[in-house]
Amino acid sequence: MERVADDVFQRAQARVGQVLRSKWRLDRLLGVGGTACVYAATHRNGKRGAVKLLRTELATDEEARRRFLREGYVANRIEHPGAVAVLDDDSAEDGAVFLVMELLEGQNLEERGRAHPGGRLHPSEVAFVAERLLDVLAAAHDKGIVHRDMKPENVFLTRAGEVKILDFGIARMRETAAVGGVGRATEVGSVMGTPAFMPPEQALGHTAEIDARTDLWALGAVMYYALSGRLVHEAETVNKVLLLAMTRQALPIGSIVPGLPPAFCEVIDRALAFDRQRRWPDARTMQRALRAAMQLMPPAPPITMGPAETGAAFSRDASSPLPSRKAVLVGVSLAAALVLGGVGFVLVRAFGSTSSSAATSPATTTEPTSPAALAPPASAATTAVLAPTPSPSASAAPKATTAARVSPVPTPQKSTKPPQTGGSKDIFSEW
Repeated sequence: MERVADDVFQRAQARVGQVLRSKWRLDRLLGVGGTACVYAATHRNGKRGAVKLLRTELATDEEARRRFLREGYVANRIEHPGAVAVLDDDSAEDGAVFLVMELLEGQNLEERGRAHPGGRLHPSEVAFVAERLLDVLAAAHDKGIVHRDMKPENVFLTRAGEVKILDFGIARMRETAAVGGVGRATEVGSVMGTPAFMPPEQALGHTAEIDARTDLWALGAVMYYALSGRLVHEAETVNKVLLLAMTRQALPIGSIVPGLPPAFCEVIDRALAFDRQRRWPDARTMQRALRAAMQLMPPAPPITMGPAETGAAFSRDASSPLPSRKAVLVGVSLAAALVLGGVGFVLVRAFGSTSSSAATSPATTTEPTSPAALAPPASAATTAVLAPTPSPSASAAPKATTAARVSPVPTPQKSTKPPQTGGSKDIFSEW
């Protein structure tokens, strides 16, 4: 497996220096993923961007090409600065299709968490980021777009102080769900997304039930993970994680991270309700509740970036040539078969998920609780994109057996502290 990865990397590296369509010079390889390679690039007019190039072996697969290009159409439709913009799409001289995106500098939320003890971020920082994510999700949901793969790796914090959502490769659009054609029929019983951040309806493959509240559950799971360093459901295997997602209510965040303000706990716990009818009805309502909770929380400590740290955006399909940890790509058969104890077809592929060296400053926009300490430094770069790559199985019309992207399943950490409810102590003094 490593030999294959090395070969893919060498072929990707060999493209550095090439000029695509007499326009975009590939300056530097940023990452290699399951379906695409991402490069820092410069246009002939001097403008910088990120070029995401479909891997050569997929260049002749029309379905893979269609799914790859779809990411840009979906992201641009949202028309929100928090959704990474696609500036251009084209085909290289050898037929390889590519997207041109903003070039981002910073790190994703997963990388930021790994840089902190226990993977735990300051509660006010988590609230700050989540409030901005809700703004992007609200804009997407208004356009009938459900992301379906919200996770820490798809939340990007830029040096310029922005919060971005990456990877709309498996996003679902309202008109696709409404039409009983190919898009609907091929998704029945399938599992698409990241099991560790899936609500019950998504884990079960109940595609018709997936809506905006699915994204809100996933965001609640991201907040839970960022605060505690633990997943909502932890188990030894991917299938067991899926089974827990299908059958078990999330534990209250206050029992995992004692001392959080009750109002903040309520925002997360309601987002993670097993019954989707009990979740927040929409992103705007959850955002208002979060803003009210933030008024009762102290500001997050200053978030700085060292002068030597330059960082680059990496996502699910834009991993570093030098992976720091292993993730798993697992093909999962019908969710119903898993529930019944059937043996699903499982395809495992290992790929690298990287650690960026950069730190970030969350943006200070219109949020009333935004601390001045979180404002980006005056010298922060305003370079712009690098977005995630959709896999060949991620589209509006995936096959019945499709790949579920899976975050590593850590061994549950035993806590020496007894469970407590939110507000039982001053947790903020621990950061």
